[in-house]
Amino acid sequence: MFESAEKIPEKLIPILNGLEKLDRIKDKELRYRERVVERRRIRRLSGNDLLRNAVQGGILHPSLQYPCSFRGTPINVIPSYGKTGPCTETLLVFVGETDNFEVRILEAIEHCGVLCRGTTRYVIFYTMKWNDVVWKKHENSFRLIGSTVVQKPFGRMPIRIL
Repeated sequence: MFESAEKIPEKLIPILNGLEKLDRIKDKELRYRERVVERRRIRRLSGNDLLRNAVQGGILHPSLQYPCSFRGTPINVIPSYGKTGPCTETLLVFVGETDNFEVRILEAIEHCGVLCRGTTRYVIFYTMKWNDVVWKKHENSFRLIGSTVVQKPFGRMPIRIL
Protein backbone atom coordinates (compact mmCIF):
# COMPACT_ATOMS: atom_id res chain seq x y z
CA MET A 1 0.00 0.00 0.00
CA PHE A 2 1.21 3.50 -0.78
CA GLU A 3 1.71 6.11 1.92
CA SER A 4 1.44 9.87 1.67
CA ALA A 5 0.36 12.85 3.74
CA GLU A 6 -3.17 12.34 2.42
CA LYS A 7 -4.64 8.99 1.58
CA ILE A 8 -4.61 8.03 -2.09
CA PRO A 9 -8.15 7.12 -3.17
CA GLU A 10 -8.65 3.34 -3.36
CA LYS A 11 -10.01 3.70 -6.89
CA LEU A 12 -6.54 4.85 -8.10
CA ILE A 13 -4.48 2.09 -6.45
CA PRO A 14 -4.87 -0.44 -9.32
CA ILE A 15 -3.83 2.18 -11.89
CA LEU A 16 -0.82 3.17 -9.77
CA ASN A 17 0.13 -0.51 -9.45
CA GLY A 18 -0.02 -0.71 -13.25
CA LEU A 19 2.30 2.28 -13.47
CA GLU A 20 4.70 0.45 -11.15
CA LYS A 21 4.78 -2.27 -13.84
CA LEU A 22 5.60 0.44 -16.41
CA ASP A 23 8.46 1.56 -14.13
CA ARG A 24 9.92 -1.95 -14.30
CA ILE A 25 9.55 -2.09 -18.10
CA LYS A 26 11.20 1.31 -18.57
CA ASP A 27 13.94 0.53 -16.05
CA LYS A 28 14.92 -2.64 -17.95
CA GLU A 29 14.88 -0.73 -21.23
CA LEU A 30 17.02 2.10 -19.84
CA ARG A 31 19.54 -0.35 -18.34
CA TYR A 32 19.75 -2.18 -21.67
CA ARG A 33 20.33 1.09 -23.51
CA GLU A 34 23.11 2.05 -21.10
CA ARG A 35 24.89 -1.28 -21.69
CA VAL A 36 24.44 -1.53 -25.45
CA VAL A 37 24.24 2.02 -26.75
CA GLU A 38 26.77 4.77 -26.20
CA ARG A 39 25.60 7.16 -23.48
CA ARG A 40 25.43 10.20 -25.76
CA ARG A 41 23.15 8.40 -28.20
CA ILE A 42 20.42 7.47 -25.72
CA ARG A 43 17.17 9.03 -26.82
CA ARG A 44 15.31 10.90 -24.12
CA LEU A 45 11.71 9.80 -23.58
CA SER A 46 8.61 11.87 -24.29
CA GLY A 47 5.12 11.51 -22.86
CA ASN A 48 4.12 9.88 -26.15
CA ASP A 49 6.86 7.27 -25.66
CA LEU A 50 5.64 6.52 -22.13
CA LEU A 51 2.02 6.23 -23.28
CA ARG A 52 2.98 3.96 -26.17
CA ASN A 53 5.01 1.77 -23.77
CA ALA A 54 2.03 1.55 -21.39
CA VAL A 55 -0.16 0.30 -24.26
CA GLN A 56 2.49 -2.08 -25.64
CA GLY A 57 3.18 -3.38 -22.13
CA GLY A 58 -0.48 -4.26 -21.65
CA ILE A 59 -0.98 -1.72 -18.86
CA LEU A 60 -3.45 0.40 -20.83
CA HIS A 61 -5.78 -0.95 -23.51
CA PRO A 62 -7.29 0.94 -26.42
CA SER A 63 -11.05 0.49 -26.57
CA LEU A 64 -13.76 1.21 -29.10
CA GLN A 65 -15.55 3.86 -27.06
CA TYR A 66 -12.67 5.38 -25.07
CA PRO A 67 -9.10 6.11 -26.10
CA CYS A 68 -7.77 3.93 -23.27
CA SER A 69 -8.94 1.74 -20.43
CA PHE A 70 -7.29 0.12 -17.47
CA ARG A 71 -8.77 -3.30 -16.69
CA GLY A 72 -12.05 -2.24 -18.25
CA THR A 73 -12.19 1.14 -16.49
CA PRO A 74 -12.12 3.95 -19.06
CA ILE A 75 -9.59 6.73 -18.56
CA ASN A 76 -8.58 9.82 -20.49
CA VAL A 77 -4.89 10.31 -21.26
CA ILE A 78 -2.58 13.19 -22.09
CA PRO A 79 -0.98 13.16 -24.59
CA SER A 80 -3.99 11.93 -26.52
CA TYR A 81 -4.09 8.41 -27.86
CA GLY A 82 -6.11 7.83 -30.99
CA LYS A 83 -9.52 9.42 -31.15
CA THR A 84 -10.91 11.71 -28.48
CA GLY A 85 -13.49 9.87 -26.42
CA PRO A 86 -16.06 10.92 -23.85
CA CYS A 87 -14.98 12.32 -20.50
CA THR A 88 -14.02 9.92 -17.74
CA GLU A 89 -13.53 10.20 -14.00
CA THR A 90 -9.75 9.70 -14.26
CA LEU A 91 -7.13 11.54 -16.30
CA LEU A 92 -3.64 10.06 -16.66
CA VAL A 93 -0.97 12.55 -17.77
CA PHE A 94 2.38 11.27 -19.04
CA VAL A 95 5.26 13.73 -18.66
CA GLY A 96 8.48 12.63 -20.35
CA GLU A 97 11.95 14.12 -20.23
CA THR A 98 11.46 16.02 -23.50
CA ASP A 99 8.01 17.43 -22.65
CA ASN A 100 7.36 20.98 -21.57
CA PHE A 101 6.14 20.43 -17.99
CA GLU A 102 4.09 23.61 -17.87
CA VAL A 103 2.32 22.76 -21.13
CA ARG A 104 1.35 19.34 -19.70
CA ILE A 105 0.00 21.02 -16.54
CA LEU A 106 -2.03 23.48 -18.62
CA GLU A 107 -3.40 20.66 -20.80
CA ALA A 108 -4.56 18.88 -17.64
CA ILE A 109 -6.17 22.07 -16.29
CA GLU A 110 -8.01 22.60 -19.58
CA HIS A 111 -9.17 18.99 -19.57
CA CYS A 112 -10.41 19.02 -15.96
CA GLY A 113 -11.71 22.57 -15.81
CA VAL A 114 -13.16 23.09 -19.29
CA LEU A 115 -13.47 20.01 -21.50
CA CYS A 116 -14.56 17.55 -18.80
CA ARG A 117 -15.58 19.86 -15.96
CA GLY A 118 -17.66 18.04 -13.38
CA THR A 119 -16.67 14.60 -14.69
CA THR A 120 -12.90 14.26 -14.18
CA ARG A 121 -12.27 13.93 -10.45
CA TYR A 122 -8.82 12.31 -10.39
CA VAL A 123 -5.59 13.32 -12.11
CA ILE A 124 -2.48 11.14 -12.07
CA PHE A 125 0.79 12.62 -13.33
CA TYR A 126 3.23 9.86 -14.35
CA THR A 127 6.46 11.84 -14.55
CA MET A 128 10.03 11.44 -15.67
CA LYS A 129 10.61 15.01 -14.49
CA TRP A 130 8.81 17.39 -12.14
CA ASN A 131 9.05 21.13 -11.56
CA ASP A 132 7.85 22.30 -8.14
CA VAL A 133 7.91 25.97 -9.15
CA VAL A 134 5.56 25.35 -12.10
CA TRP A 135 3.35 23.07 -9.99
CA LYS A 136 2.98 25.70 -7.25
CA LYS A 137 2.12 28.29 -9.91
CA HIS A 138 -0.84 26.18 -11.16
CA GLU A 139 -1.79 24.15 -8.08
CA ASN A 140 -4.63 26.47 -7.15
CA SER A 141 -6.34 25.84 -10.51
CA PHE A 142 -6.68 22.16 -9.63
CA ARG A 143 -7.86 23.12 -6.14
CA LEU A 144 -10.60 25.37 -7.60
CA ILE A 145 -11.68 22.63 -10.02
CA GLY A 146 -11.85 20.19 -7.10
CA SER A 147 -9.51 17.55 -8.52
CA THR A 148 -7.63 14.97 -6.50
CA VAL A 149 -4.07 14.98 -7.87
CA VAL A 150 -1.51 12.20 -7.49
CA GLN A 151 2.07 12.31 -8.72
CA LYS A 152 3.72 9.03 -9.70
CA PRO A 153 7.39 9.80 -10.31
CA PHE A 154 9.26 7.25 -12.44
CA GLY A 155 10.89 4.70 -10.16
CA ARG A 156 9.39 6.11 -6.95
CA MET A 157 6.27 5.72 -4.87
CA PRO A 158 3.19 7.79 -5.79
CA ILE A 159 2.16 10.67 -3.55
CA ARG A 160 -1.08 12.56 -3.29
CA ILE A 161 -0.23 16.21 -3.84
CA LEU A 162 -3.76 17.63 -3.74
